[in-house]
Amino acid sequence: MQSEPDEPREAPGDAAEVATAVEDAAVDTAQEEATGESTETAGGETAAATASEEGKAGPEAVDALLEALAPSREAFHSSLAVTVDQVRGYLEAHETRDDDGSGRMASELGPFAAGRIDVARLTEIIGDSESISEAELVPMRRAFETLSAVMARGAEVHRVQVPAGGDLQGQVAAALAECGRIFGAARVFELARSGRYVAEQHEPMMEAFPFHRWNGKEREIAPPLVVEVNGADLHAGGLAEFLDGGQKIALAVSGQAPPAPLVRLITPGVFVMQTGDPNDVRAMAEQAGPAIAAVLPETAGRFVHEPGGDEALGRLEVSFLPDEAPRRDLGSVTAFQQQQELKMLTALAAASAGPTAAAPAAPPAGPASDVDLLAAWLIQQADLSDL
Repeated sequence: MQSEPDEPREAPGDAAEVATAVEDAAVDTAQEEATGESTETAGGETAAATASEEGKAGPEAVDALLEALAPSREAFHSSLAVTVDQVRGYLEAHETRDDDGSGRMASELGPFAAGRIDVARLTEIIGDSESISEAELVPMRRAFETLSAVMARGAEVHRVQVPAGGDLQGQVAAALAECGRIFGAARVFELARSGRYVAEQHEPMMEAFPFHRWNGKEREIAPPLVVEVNGADLHAGGLAEFLDGGQKIALAVSGQAPPAPLVRLITPGVFVMQTGDPNDVRAMAEQAGPAIAAVLPETAGRFVHEPGGDEALGRLEVSFLPDEAPRRDLGSVTAFQQQQELKMLTALAAASAGPTAAAPAAPPAGPASDVDLLAAWLIQQADLSDL
């Protein structure tokens, strides 16, 4: 077994295709929800230590993290806003009709038809093939209300506060289930539009839609989170289940903290960072895949793990290791757990500095910038004959 470190050490330093794939995923998802079949991915009280003022994550740190994740946040909200507008337009087009359906047709023909075309007579001739009943409109309205409610929360959907002694994994899961209501609403809208909505089965998806029920495309457009947590409650290993798709999580840690809590999350395809500067987290927003970062007190280890290619383990750069191993429990994080994490980081640092270290990974692609991604998934499906 490797001994604890005795002194600080230095270590060396196309959008259209995506939209089409998202549309396909929406169709598959609606089929699964309607038939009951699914290929979705699965998914003691302790006293918290009193947070010291040293290293406390204040409002400035949280604001800096939100700013660092601005590109991901803006892309998410832009897509959501476009979706809300298009769902509103769909409802208005189908609600502004008379019993004979002429109102909807007049809305589609526009001002040109006024005084020139007998819309009622035209409706009698060609029929109102897209007529929607009130029963079908009710869940669509609920879906619209759900989408609007999430949008109205603005930046708050990205903030999570873990109370002292709280469950980090549980709080993040609850926040993602709340954000996931937009995906539940998307499914409800599609199911209602195709006539397969069943209230008992599908209504709960708009109340909470947990991460383990999100499909691959939903995970790719996951909303980033900034999580405020005490170091004494920093059981970061529980967050591994959320590091998929495009999920970004930034932790603002208050008070004394374990020296290497995020080392448990290092895997080849995940960006992982421990730092003392919130501005460093901007590098996380540039990642196309899942990423997590923690802003910790200066006594904690500092490192960056960048994903490599399919065959590579990625690149690890460790810039600082504490000179002493923890000897006392920190809230619910035991001394043994802290020591094991530090030993693991020490071993990884030594391996990354050796002759067999992986070559630096190629610069990752930036996040998708198509703000119509979610809207395309919801709306741009005129042919539903294969559902």
